[in-house]
Amino acid sequence: MSRQLSDDQGTNGGATSADGQVTRPGAAAAAPDAAAAARRDVQAAARRGVPAVVPPGVPAVVPPGGAAAGRPAIQPARRRAATRRTAGTSPAGQRRASRLIDIAEAVGVHTSTVSRVLNGDPAQSVRPEIYQQILTTARQQGYRPNALARGLKRRRTGAFAFVIPLLRNPIWVRLQRGALQRAAERGYVVMIMEEPADAHQPPGAYRYLVDESRADGLLIATSLRVSEHADGVPAAPHVYVNRRGPHRGNNVVMDEPGAARLFIEHVAGLGHRSVCIIDGRPEVDTVHRRVAAARRTCAARGISLTVLHAAATEEGGWDAAQTLLRSDARPTACAVGSLNQLFGVMAALRAAAIPVPGAMSLVSFDEDECLAFLDVPVTSVAMPLAELGSAAVDALIARVEGSQERDVLVREPMSMVHRDSVAPCRESHPPVSRACD
Repeated sequence: MSRQLSDDQGTNGGATSADGQVTRPGAAAAAPDAAAAARRDVQAAARRGVPAVVPPGVPAVVPPGGAAAGRPAIQPARRRAATRRTAGTSPAGQRRASRLIDIAEAVGVHTSTVSRVLNGDPAQSVRPEIYQQILTTARQQGYRPNALARGLKRRRTGAFAFVIPLLRNPIWVRLQRGALQRAAERGYVVMIMEEPADAHQPPGAYRYLVDESRADGLLIATSLRVSEHADGVPAAPHVYVNRRGPHRGNNVVMDEPGAARLFIEHVAGLGHRSVCIIDGRPEVDTVHRRVAAARRTCAARGISLTVLHAAATEEGGWDAAQTLLRSDARPTACAVGSLNQLFGVMAALRAAAIPVPGAMSLVSFDEDECLAFLDVPVTSVAMPLAELGSAAVDALIARVEGSQERDVLVREPMSMVHRDSVAPCRESHPPVSRACD
């Protein structure tokens, strides 16, 4: 006798669904297992922050916590569409940095060809029209090379460290600007490091920047004429800027002796026979060269010279001017080494009721536009500061590339900027054949 089938069973031991369809044995358990596996895949993908792929026939699921907890699952058919995004765009539609592969796909060449063209490889052989198309595409996509990858390949950082004294003198801005602009033109960046005036470090103290691959070379503007700085910077590309270092072949400086001669010849032509120079510390090379040239020029012309060294600050200029005013033989023309000192000197002369230029002609060895807006616009010597910064970068790149060391003297452009602080001498002084302090 045949066995009666229950309402919830079908043939072959299978299960009958609510709509009367008969399934294979174990299929009812397979669907929950597949759904559970898909849920685990989605949760794992959410933790990794990538889209999850759900097999066909399995409902897409959302990780616990809703869509905010991870990216929604996508079907395989959508996976290829999700990856075919416009080159240079992120999943959110935001512009991302262009890559070599983006340019290669746009031009239809291999990435190695793009790399050789953009890196200026002299061995590359590319048709002119492809060469130009690569450059144009790179520019349109805003391509920028990966500095880290390029540095690893070339064993260079593409950066220089510029060590400057911590001074408020604005003339250093022009020097820095010249260096920064030239470095950018030649594919380098410059890091500015300021050294406090009361914490002088020997140049070798900055060698670690090269040893640790933080910079390819050093631009040093803090060297002093002292024994502690005599060792220099061994075994590291470096250039001394504005101030000469202890060794020849690494100096990039301006014509400071020419500036001193320009001042003396100008005031001597107006009848001044007793002059003064108020300048910074004698250990500073720029000061040393100016004063040495002034001594030689005054001795040759029979002009009396007084030299006063003071701190490169307003207080330093004030103190030096007070000393000058107390002297028995007061000079009739004075040159000042820095803008900060100049302001202190002018304040002291004003406090002592010494008119400029009536009783004292005044010249600044620093030129700045602000000198034209003082109560008495001050005559100055304009120096090639931007050109100095540019020449220093060129010299350092030559050191990095292994060129022979040589000193560089930047002479031009240098000129006297005439304003209202210099006038003909109103006193008569006999010639003096020796320079004196």
